[in-house]
Amino acid sequence: MYGLSYHLAIEQLKLLDPDYRVVVIHPNYVQQHLILSALLDDEACIYVRFDGKNLAVPQLDAQFAAALSTHEGAAPARVRQIVLDECDCALAGEFEVFIRRLLDTFSGGRVVIFTRYPPYELLENADLRDVTVFVPVDEEMMMWDYAHRTTDKKVLLEVRALGTGRVLRDGRSVDNWDGLLPRSLFFYLVDRGMTTRNEIFETFWPTLSVREATNVFHVTKRKISEVLGVDLTVYWSGFYHISPDIELSYDVVRFSELCQDSAIASLDEATSLLSCAISLYRDDFLTALEMSWVADRRRELRQAYGDALIGLAKAREQQHALPEALGLYLRAATTNPHREDVALSAMKLYQDMDMPSAALEVYERLKNELQQTLGVDPANHLQELAGTLERVVVNGH
Repeated sequence: MYGLSYHLAIEQLKLLDPDYRVVVIHPNYVQQHLILSALLDDEACIYVRFDGKNLAVPQLDAQFAAALSTHEGAAPARVRQIVLDECDCALAGEFEVFIRRLLDTFSGGRVVIFTRYPPYELLENADLRDVTVFVPVDEEMMMWDYAHRTTDKKVLLEVRALGTGRVLRDGRSVDNWDGLLPRSLFFYLVDRGMTTRNEIFETFWPTLSVREATNVFHVTKRKISEVLGVDLTVYWSGFYHISPDIELSYDVVRFSELCQDSAIASLDEATSLLSCAISLYRDDFLTALEMSWVADRRRELRQAYGDALIGLAKAREQQHALPEALGLYLRAATTNPHREDVALSAMKLYQDMDMPSAALEVYERLKNELQQTLGVDPANHLQELAGTLERVVVNGH
């Protein structure tokens, strides 16, 4: 089933102003291949997949010419769309020159770019930026149009902590943290939103004196500012807050808001909200960091993710989308291996779908987990259901 962002992308592509001649398929959209398949259905489309590293203009020209030679009816006047894949293979300055020449040659066509990173060189050229747009754009899902962002804030800071931890400033990846401590403190300050100096000291330097901790803290905070090119926090009324000069887009906050909003939403709206929340949860919290506060937060968010899966499973079950509901229950069982109610829901769906052996496999996984970790057996009603299923399997009906 195609996700919400796919349908949003297709709709946005249909409604694009013809003045936008360069379309960047958003690097933060993880299912770019779905859009690529849709674009290639157009007979007036030329597809080029670049191969190699650090490609200069002559190499880009040669690979484009080779692709063009295999395309029937590829006269410039007849080409509506040029799809360029793996564009991050090109050198930045060279790619800008290549794109400008392409737009001049195919004056009636549009160029669609697939890349793992925003094409900063296009955005830094005012003329190219004016005709460039990102698709799909959904700020609530952390997909911003870097070419046409309008805000009173000075800096857009995108923080993805659900995973190894990724930070972007105005679309550019922040990678050089000058050590583990500045990176760890950065994520702590972002995750807390507002915090006191004592809370920071107790988390990072519990064995140091206040004077020593103060010195280390200010040195580390200054390093964070140097890395970001802007002060991350301001101190006000006894708390460190995220600076008002920063527009913060944080996946953990958005994930939590979507889960909370779903609790008071209608069935259809809750389905949409939980689907968005689950798509944001790409992995557990800061998997590349091992600190006590990270481990605590990781457990909390993993539990919330499991609850979101269960909530969406129940919603899809009510909407009679049983195979999808079953898949969600099974994912939830992986996240919450002790949850008997989740195992029961999966077993009943398997039973309704006339798959008793699969239902018994769910029961056996639960039984083994409970025995190994807690030393107990599943509840009586689960044992009774398993007995019923075993008789069905033995009798063949």
